Parts: sequence; structure tokens; C-alpha cells
Amino acid sequence: MNLLRKSDKIANNIELISLHIPKTAGTSFRNILKEVYGSSHVARLDIRKNIELNGKIYKGSKLKTGVRVIHGHFSFQNLSEYFEISEGTPVITWFRDPAERVVSNFYYLEKILRSKMNSQQKDLNLLSKMQKTLLEYAATDVNRNRMSKFMTGTSPEDLFFIGLTDHYEEDMKELARRLNWKSYSVPKHNITGTKPIVDNETLDKIKELNLADYEIYNKILQMRKERLMSIS
Repeated sequence: MNLLRKSDKIANNIELISLHIPKTAGTSFRNILKEVYGSSHVARLDIRKNIELNGKIYKGSKLKTGVRVIHGHFSFQNLSEYFEISEGTPVITWFRDPAERVVSNFYYLEKILRSKMNSQQKDLNLLSKMQKTLLEYAATDVNRNRMSKFMTGTSPEDLFFIGLTDHYEEDMKELARRLNWKSYSVPKHNITGTKPIVDNETLDKIKELNLADYEIYNKILQMRKERLMSIS
């Protein structure tokens, strides 16, 4: 593992943090961020076995001065362990129904695998992941409660804004208002396409596997309801 020691936090000029949970319109939102702030000011950050910046392993001690926004796959806890985060820096994320997210992620990976196999490319890691049924995939520990795992180290109440993909355009307008964005467009990317219909029994089993996600999701639904009531 090539992560920095936690005592050597990376200095930066980050003004906005976008936490991208897979299959929650993250690519679309990243493009909006680039449109609003400028591509050179938005960096993709992923924290897995390594710290990756714009798709490359990063081992520096300070981000470029021009990087104002970070967007990517990381838990808030990992971000705060390896980066200096100024108090009050806005943190944004997007949620969706947890079972729907699992189903979308499964068929999205299956689509990628099918494409790779058709082009005669080999990806053993992806292949091993997708040699499963939907329920087998959903039951794997790494695929359970993924949204709550990304929220480790924070809570819905602590975030600046949480949008719901089912209300994407409406919630984007509210976020833009809060951040004083003058204009933006709403592109759509990484759409899985037509997915097989999943029966209710399977969906119920997936829901049982993601109770922690539903606890947070239901809280976010309530927060959104209260927000709308307050401005009506």
C-alpha cells in the first residue's frame, strides 16, 4: 500500500468537496463542476489502495494551487486522514434508493465486461466480480451498504448538501442557488441503459442486505422533505 503516512497530510486550496458514490450521477455532476469552475480547477481524486489524482498515483505533499474542487471515490474519513481540510469546506454528495443503486451497479459492470469480452480484452479482476448472479454480487461484503461506507466519518446533517438522483434537476437548482452558480447544464453520462426487470422478491433481499444504507437514505428523504416545506 502506497498511501502517505497519516501524519503527512497533503496541503491544498480545496474550496469544494464532491464525494462520488458509484452509480449516483457522479460523472454528470463532475462535468457540471468542470463547467462551473473550469476543467483545470477540478481534480478527480480516488482513495483506494493508493491515492490517485486524475487517474494517476499521487505521492506529492501539496496539490497544485489551481485545484479548487475535488470529486471522486473516497470516504470522508479517508479524505480527512490524508488531506488538510479547512473547517467549513462544503461537502456534497448524491444518493439514490440503495437497492436500485446495487442493481444499476451490477448491470453497469456487466455491460463493461460484455464490451471487454467482445473486444477480446482480458480483465481478470472484473471477470471475477461478474461471474455472479445479481444476488451473489449484492451479498458480497464489499457491495453491501456502499453508500454508508462512503459516509464514514461524517453524517447527513454535517454535509453541505445531499442531492437525490431521482430529483436530479430539481436538486441541482437548489445546490446552484446555495453556491451562487450563475449557469450550468445538466449532461447525463454512464447511463446503464435498459436493464432487466428485477422481481420484488430479489429487490426485498437486496434491501435486507443494505439496511445501513436505507437508514441513511430514509434520513435524507426526511431532510429533503423538511427543506422543501421550509421554502414552500
